[in-house]
Amino acid sequence: MSIWGKIQYEYHKENSAIRQIIMINLAAFIFTIFVGVIAKLSGFLPNDLLQYFYIPSNLGKLIIRPWTILTNIFFHAGFWHLLGNMILLYFIGRILEGFTSTLNVWKIFLYGGISGALLFVFSYNFFPLFSEVVAYKKLLGASGGVTAIIVAAGAYLPRYQIRPFGLFNVELRWVALFFVFRDLYMFPVSDNTGGLFAHIGGAIFGLLFIMNLQGKLPIAPITVKKPSFFQSKKKDERHFKPFNQKQKPNQEEIDAILDKISQSGYDSLSKTEKDTLFKASE
Repeated sequence: MSIWGKIQYEYHKENSAIRQIIMINLAAFIFTIFVGVIAKLSGFLPNDLLQYFYIPSNLGKLIIRPWTILTNIFFHAGFWHLLGNMILLYFIGRILEGFTSTLNVWKIFLYGGISGALLFVFSYNFFPLFSEVVAYKKLLGASGGVTAIIVAAGAYLPRYQIRPFGLFNVELRWVALFFVFRDLYMFPVSDNTGGLFAHIGGAIFGLLFIMNLQGKLPIAPITVKKPSFFQSKKKDERHFKPFNQKQKPNQEEIDAILDKISQSGYDSLSKTEKDTLFKASE
């Protein structure tokens, strides 16, 4: 099998959106490393090229670089920036993906990232506070999409418990609220105002998407395709099925299922138990 064939195999393995998103982000990071090496040898700055992948706050530049609305989501300022986003995406995103389709996770990540980027551009051009920096500010990173995933997980599975570092149990709704209020708390003092706008935009989209998915916010469905060069031949058979509120299980059933997850993990649940937990998450 060729190297490209192995990459495609790993990309399609398990048909996981989280796996695919992480692989694309890693590929973009490796690309930036190669650009840095070439720039060093050729005598130019890496950002002379990489700036064409970051979304600018300047509307004049954005008009001639419309693709940056999407590409900025997959590029990061450095290794630690990438690592932090991917760790959160992996641990929270795979929980959400266990309860909904691969396509829905892709939608939340992509449109959450785009929403954050557009809020960044709008805010820097609307508020006078940024008038002196709007000409040259830029945004990059998966934070908007990752925040959308976190908030979506908290809204979709509010009582699902995780155990950070094996220390204590916490429900996903509190995890989502922690990240939202952390950004709001940091807003007045942070130097990364653009990034915080991206987080807020992603959080808003993640919440609205789940409300729409559950029938609480009737909006026309969003259609999106995964990147064509990695198009999977597999059909994702996992789809969200709305449940009637009258069918909602009682608290004893929910507690018993959550106890089982804590002891044996999510994979130990039967299909009936997974469906029951689905209903409880509404």
